[in-house]
Amino acid sequence: MGRQRTGRRDFLRTSLATAATVAWTRPRPTAARTQAPAGAPRIRFAAIGLNHGHIYGQVSSVIRGGGEVVSFFAKEPDLIAAFRKRFPQAALARNEREILEDPSLQLVVSASIPDERAPLGIQAMRHGKDFMADKPGITTLAQLAEVKRVQAESGRIYSIL
Repeated sequence: MGRQRTGRRDFLRTSLATAATVAWTRPRPTAARTQAPAGAPRIRFAAIGLNHGHIYGQVSSVIRGGGEVVSFFAKEPDLIAAFRKRFPQAALARNEREILEDPSLQLVVSASIPDERAPLGIQAMRHGKDFMADKPGITTLAQLAEVKRVQAESGRIYSIL
């Protein structure tokens, strides 16, 4: 029995190491893989908080699903430059409020600092927008309670990718 556990552990360890290597060495998405399908976009969205690299996967996924990234906001010049290079079609907003108050946007995506994600999502929902956060999307039980309350009141979607 001890031999089987070691075998399974070795298998899992090897599998995870292989998966990590494949993920690390796979080619980064090209423009062709981040372009929307032909036709009018089904959803217009923006990104706020670019503090984790998962923001690129979030934005690319929404684009591949038919979304149009309209704008973005970050405070950090290096993050702005990198995002602008990857998604030149998106305009830099002056501040978060500009995005939150834009009635043409239906969704805000974020990979901001973890404990800032739920408060941002709450603001987005209060402004009539759905919200998609990188994990963890909520860091305290108080945040969870507030997200649930605002979600119920607004009828908006709070999702964690």
